[in-house]
Amino acid sequence: MFRIVDKKEMANNTVCHFKIEAPLIAKKAKPGQFVVLRATETGERIPLTMAGTDPERGTSSSKWWGRQPPF
Repeated sequence: MFRIVDKKEMANNTVCHFKIEAPLIAKKAKPGQFVVLRATETGERIPLTMAGTDPERGTSSSKWWGRQPPF
């Protein structure tokens, strides 16, 4: 599993911005692609649009809208 390296809660905790350590994804990602996150290995699959990548740092960013995310 990949590690969440940064999590910022915004807009009264209805939007969360995640930065995920995933070097291969950060290098190969293209606009419009999704990542699938899981809270646990057998947890529900949650598709999120990538908000950005940083190939040099090996990170990918995504945003979550709605209630508190499960991770």
